[in-house]
Amino acid sequence: MIRLEYENPPTFIEVGKIKKRKIYLGYNAIYAGIHYSVRQRIVHELKQFLWCKEFSEIGLIEEPVRVKITYHRELKNWDLDNKCGLWAKCFLDLAKGQIFKDDNVRYVKELCYRYEEGKDKLVIEIEPV
Repeated sequence: MIRLEYENPPTFIEVGKIKKRKIYLGYNAIYAGIHYSVRQRIVHELKQFLWCKEFSEIGLIEEPVRVKITYHRELKNWDLDNKCGLWAKCFLDLAKGQIFKDDNVRYVKELCYRYEEGKDKLVIEIEPV
Protein backbone atom coordinates (compact mmCIF):
# COMPACT_ATOMS: atom_id res chain seq x y z
CA MET A 1 0.00 0.00 0.00
CA ILE A 2 1.12 3.53 -0.80
CA ARG A 3 0.21 6.28 1.68
CA LEU A 4 0.53 10.00 0.97
CA GLU A 5 -0.17 12.49 3.78
CA TYR A 6 -0.78 16.18 3.31
CA GLU A 7 -0.91 18.46 6.35
CA ASN A 8 -3.24 21.48 6.38
CA PRO A 9 -4.93 21.15 2.99
CA PRO A 10 -6.28 24.52 1.83
CA THR A 11 -9.98 25.10 2.44
CA PHE A 12 -10.30 28.20 0.28
CA ILE A 13 -8.49 30.07 -2.47
CA GLU A 14 -8.32 33.83 -2.97
CA VAL A 15 -9.23 35.05 -6.43
CA GLY A 16 -9.48 38.43 -8.05
CA LYS A 17 -6.72 40.84 -8.95
CA ILE A 18 -8.15 43.98 -7.38
CA LYS A 19 -10.81 42.84 -4.95
CA LYS A 20 -9.75 39.59 -3.34
CA ARG A 21 -12.56 37.18 -2.56
CA LYS A 22 -12.42 33.73 -1.04
CA ILE A 23 -13.80 30.70 -2.81
CA TYR A 24 -14.24 27.75 -0.50
CA LEU A 25 -12.89 24.62 -2.09
CA GLY A 26 -15.34 21.90 -2.97
CA TYR A 27 -17.50 20.75 -5.84
CA ASN A 28 -20.12 23.35 -4.92
CA ALA A 29 -17.70 26.06 -6.08
CA ILE A 30 -17.39 24.36 -9.46
CA TYR A 31 -21.15 23.79 -9.81
CA ALA A 32 -21.83 27.45 -8.99
CA GLY A 33 -20.88 28.39 -12.54
CA ILE A 34 -17.62 30.16 -11.81
CA HIS A 35 -15.56 31.61 -14.64
CA TYR A 36 -13.37 29.02 -16.38
CA SER A 37 -10.19 30.90 -15.43
CA VAL A 38 -11.11 30.69 -11.73
CA ARG A 39 -11.84 26.97 -12.11
CA GLN A 40 -8.45 26.51 -13.81
CA ARG A 41 -6.75 28.38 -10.99
CA ILE A 42 -8.46 26.23 -8.34
CA VAL A 43 -7.38 23.02 -10.07
CA HIS A 44 -3.83 24.34 -10.59
CA GLU A 45 -3.48 25.30 -6.91
CA LEU A 46 -4.80 21.94 -5.70
CA LYS A 47 -2.49 20.00 -8.03
CA GLN A 48 0.48 22.05 -6.84
CA PHE A 49 -0.45 21.25 -3.25
CA LEU A 50 -0.76 17.52 -4.05
CA TRP A 51 2.49 17.20 -6.03
CA CYS A 52 5.25 15.66 -3.95
CA LYS A 53 8.60 13.96 -4.48
CA GLU A 54 7.03 10.56 -3.74
CA PHE A 55 5.31 10.68 -7.14
CA SER A 56 8.58 9.99 -8.93
CA GLU A 57 9.62 7.40 -6.33
CA ILE A 58 6.41 5.37 -6.63
CA GLY A 59 6.75 4.58 -10.31
CA LEU A 60 3.99 3.57 -12.67
CA ILE A 61 1.43 1.12 -11.24
CA GLU A 62 -0.03 -0.98 -14.02
CA GLU A 63 -2.48 -3.16 -12.08
CA PRO A 64 -5.95 -2.03 -10.92
CA VAL A 65 -6.07 -0.12 -7.64
CA ARG A 66 -8.36 1.24 -4.97
CA VAL A 67 -7.85 4.86 -3.92
CA LYS A 68 -8.93 5.88 -0.41
CA ILE A 69 -9.14 9.52 0.52
CA THR A 70 -9.46 10.36 4.21
CA TYR A 71 -10.20 13.95 5.13
CA HIS A 72 -9.25 14.83 8.70
CA ARG A 73 -10.88 17.96 10.06
CA GLU A 74 -12.77 19.17 13.07
CA LEU A 75 -16.41 18.19 13.07
CA LYS A 76 -18.56 20.86 11.45
CA ASN A 77 -21.45 20.94 9.06
CA TRP A 78 -19.94 20.09 5.66
CA ASP A 79 -20.39 17.39 3.03
CA LEU A 80 -17.75 14.70 2.59
CA ASP A 81 -18.41 14.26 -1.13
CA ASN A 82 -18.16 18.02 -1.70
CA LYS A 83 -14.62 18.16 -0.27
CA CYS A 84 -13.23 14.74 -1.20
CA GLY A 85 -14.72 14.69 -4.69
CA LEU A 86 -12.72 17.72 -5.76
CA TRP A 87 -9.52 16.40 -4.14
CA ALA A 88 -10.06 13.00 -5.80
CA LYS A 89 -10.54 14.55 -9.26
CA CYS A 90 -7.40 16.66 -8.95
CA PHE A 91 -5.32 13.81 -7.52
CA LEU A 92 -6.37 11.31 -10.21
CA ASP A 93 -5.73 13.81 -13.00
CA LEU A 94 -2.32 14.60 -11.53
CA ALA A 95 -1.42 10.93 -10.99
CA LYS A 96 -2.46 9.91 -14.53
CA GLY A 97 0.72 8.93 -16.34
CA GLN A 98 2.79 9.44 -13.16
CA ILE A 99 1.42 6.83 -10.75
CA PHE A 100 -1.36 5.20 -12.78
CA LYS A 101 -1.14 4.35 -16.44
CA ASP A 102 -4.55 6.03 -16.75
CA ASP A 103 -7.28 7.16 -14.35
CA ASN A 104 -10.10 5.28 -16.05
CA VAL A 105 -11.92 2.25 -14.59
CA ARG A 106 -9.39 -0.21 -16.02
CA TYR A 107 -6.82 1.09 -13.54
CA VAL A 108 -8.79 2.84 -10.78
CA LYS A 109 -11.49 0.34 -9.80
CA GLU A 110 -12.64 1.95 -6.58
CA LEU A 111 -12.70 5.33 -4.84
CA CYS A 112 -13.44 5.56 -1.12
CA TYR A 113 -14.04 8.74 0.87
CA ARG A 114 -13.72 8.77 4.63
CA TYR A 115 -13.94 11.39 7.35
CA GLU A 116 -11.97 11.38 10.59
CA GLU A 117 -12.16 14.09 13.19
CA GLY A 118 -8.87 15.74 14.05
CA LYS A 119 -6.15 18.07 12.86
CA ASP A 120 -6.55 19.18 9.22
CA LYS A 121 -4.95 16.53 7.05
CA LEU A 122 -5.61 14.77 3.76
CA VAL A 123 -4.50 11.14 3.47
CA ILE A 124 -4.49 9.31 0.14
CA GLU A 125 -3.93 5.56 0.12
CA ILE A 126 -3.42 3.45 -2.98
CA GLU A 127 -3.68 -0.31 -2.84
CA PRO A 128 -4.15 -3.12 -5.33
CA VAL A 129 -7.62 -4.66 -5.68
